[in-house]
Amino acid sequence: MSTSLAELQERFQARLLKGDDAILPHLNAGGPFLKAYEYAYRARLVEILSEDFEGLHTLLGDEWFFSTMRSYVDAHPSTSPSARWLGRSVADWLRTSEDWATNSMVSSMAAFEWMLGLAFDAPNAALIEMGAVGAVPPEAWPMLTFTLHPALNTAVLDFDVSVFYRAVKAGVDPEAPPVAYDSPVTWAAWRHPDSLMVMYRALDADEAAALRAAREGQTFDALCEIIADCTDADEAAVRAAGLLRVWIESGWIIGLDANGMSW
Repeated sequence: MSTSLAELQERFQARLLKGDDAILPHLNAGGPFLKAYEYAYRARLVEILSEDFEGLHTLLGDEWFFSTMRSYVDAHPSTSPSARWLGRSVADWLRTSEDWATNSMVSSMAAFEWMLGLAFDAPNAALIEMGAVGAVPPEAWPMLTFTLHPALNTAVLDFDVSVFYRAVKAGVDPEAPPVAYDSPVTWAAWRHPDSLMVMYRALDADEAAALRAAREGQTFDALCEIIADCTDADEAAVRAAGLLRVWIESGWIIGLDANGMSW
């Protein structure tokens, strides 16, 4: 029984992606050039990862980076038609890999760079302005919830990798390795609404907790309670309102709602 071209293509793809042997009987002389295709495919995937993780590449150096990414590709074969998503598990994989599980500097760099990439190519969305907040009636404020822009992403880091990363992007040798935090710090990355450049900054603990709650759909009243746990209770509402203003001016919020109320 003959094998169709489509079946041969599927088997060849299965060989490259999974190491499947079904294509071997269809190759002349055992397919002496098959390894060239296998090597080229994996090499291209690693090359893509080197473009997505420039800071990590510099941090590890060529030898360690390429060997680590080859191991990653083996553990996480590409499953999407777009290679854009190949690196989505790099940070999590590094946290548990045999070589890097005890070195959170490495996973922090990967998480930081992936966050920036997500902010860069996220879909666009219409923003709200401060005038929309002024239109919210007083009775709706306790129940107010927020829809965040898809370009806004966060990462919790054990090291401040930002200085090292900026040096790499500027094409200069970093002066020192990333510095460890006393406790993990949440960073945010987003796309500037006017310049469309990716921005990023570290968040204070109360802002990080409030932003996480807002992403979960919790109300403004709940955000105030979260902030009150981190600061003077009498100042919580003022602090929450100040954060909301910063979030709107930064282009982080695209919608307001209050349990179905309209105004």
